[in-house]
Amino acid sequence: MVDPGSSELRQRIDELDRELKALRGRLAALERLMGAGSEHPTDETTVRKKVVYDWQG
Repeated sequence: MVDPGSSELRQRIDELDRELKALRGRLAALERLMGAGSEHPTDETTVRKKVVYDWQG
């Protein structure tokens, strides 16, 4: 027997899935606009210095 609330739950899950897909699309667009593919030069330098320090330690 099918639970009467299961269709409501299925609808809610589908709605949330659509929202998640939309948010992922928006996030990807923002990352492209901001150039999220590359690190900030200061971050790159800091990471490089830490790796050298850790390696020497």
